[in-house]
Amino acid sequence: MRTRHFRVACRTAGATAVLLLAVLAAPPRAQAVSVVKAKAAKTESVTSGKWLATVSPTTLTFTTNTAQTSTVANTGTIALTAISYKVTISNPVTGTPTFTLFVCPVAWSGGTCSGGAGTQIGTTYAKSSTITVSSAVVPAIGGNVYLQATSVGVTSSVTMTLGTSISSATQLRAAIRTNQ
Repeated sequence: MRTRHFRVACRTAGATAVLLLAVLAAPPRAQAVSVVKAKAAKTESVTSGKWLATVSPTTLTFTTNTAQTSTVANTGTIALTAISYKVTISNPVTGTPTFTLFVCPVAWSGGTCSGGAGTQIGTTYAKSSTITVSSAVVPAIGGNVYLQATSVGVTSSVTMTLGTSISSATQLRAAIRTNQ
């Protein structure tokens, strides 16, 4: 008796799975497809915006083991939740220098970030390398964050080139209502 119930249950589950696949795989009828358009109610408006951040200066040249800074500005119109940096280190004539990159929400003062070391972005960067790393320390709209690059082992001129990249997939945020 148990095997009969088991077989019936298996057939029922199998039929349900086939029916579910048929429903999911079937294209929707033209009448069932709806188009959602943005609407404004009362004094609200639908607006667009952009994610954009720029770094300046983009190239830091090291001839000794020093710390150098750069400013990242949010020149877009939408708040950021993450930002990626493309870090490229040139190949110096001599030596095997390494670099680290830190971010601080306020300007660096005397090599420190508000009395601390800042937040490290990525790990250690070697000569003749290019890597993209992400940070959750981001500038507010119209605001800045500050990068500091430090070097070890510099014996000849070497450059670090910085670029920014903002992926919409990393910009998770809730809808914002304006003009209420």
